[in-house]
This record gives sequence, C-alpha cells and structure tokens, in this order.
Amino acid sequence: MSIRVLSSVFLVSLLMIVASFTHQSKSPKFIQFNNFSASFEVPAGKTWVIQQIFSGFTTEVKTNTDGSVKTLPVRIFIKTLNGDIKTDYEGNRYGPQVFQSDNTAATIAYPIVLPEKTTFSLVIVKGDPGACTAYDGTGYMSYYEVANDIQP
Repeated sequence: MSIRVLSSVFLVSLLMIVASFTHQSKSPKFIQFNNFSASFEVPAGKTWVIQQIFSGFTTEVKTNTDGSVKTLPVRIFIKTLNGDIKTDYEGNRYGPQVFQSDNTAATIAYPIVLPEKTTFSLVIVKGDPGACTAYDGTGYMSYYEVANDIQP
C-alpha cells in the first residue's frame, strides 16, 4: 500500500475512534436582542454554532425628487470579542459585519463557531460606515448550543 492510502486509512480510523467516544447533544436557540442586551457568553462546556443574525430591512424610506427611492440600511457588527473592541462606529472603527439589510453578501460567512467561555457583543446601527447612528430596533440570532460529552 502506498503512504497516501495508509494515511487515509489512519485518518478514517482515528475519526471513527473519536466519534465513538464523543457524544454531542445539540439544542437549537433563538434570541432577540437590542443594543442594550447584545452581550453574550458561551457557557463552559458548550460551543455555539451561530446560524444567522438578522434585523429589519430598513429604518427609513426617502423618495428623491426624481421619484427614486433611497433606503437606510440596518447593519449589525461584532462590537467586542473576548474584551477586544472590534467596532466603535462613533470613532469610525468597523469590525466584522454579521448583517447588512441591503446586501447580505457583505457579511462574514456562517456558521460562526464559538468555543466555551467566548464573550462577545453586537451593535446594531443604521446607515453607512462613516454616517452610522444607533438603531433603536431589535436583532435576532439563531444558533445551536452544542455540548461535548465524553462517553466512557
């Protein structure tokens, strides 16, 4: 047998052994938050797998003189991650964007996997970078809380 085949067999065997000792229970969660309640901590012994973070589509609709419509997008950024400031929109500092109402492709990829004891906060703003203000609406986060239990 070639080394490549042996290493593949070894890897599959190792994964089967690990899988036989690990049991994961998965619990779906859905929470609503606002700028005053958007601080979270992953509990000890758990992992969060964030599937989606979202909010409203627009905060206001303006009709231009030519009849076209302009909307003000809603954005959600990671504000802090393990105490590290990522976003300070008042200081024009923008970290990872997890939601943008008018361009969902302009965000970081999902799922977002966070290990135990990770702390993070989110901030919801309206407008474009450089001209953002706090959004007084709510956001939503759907995720799985996974417990890794080692079975004897």
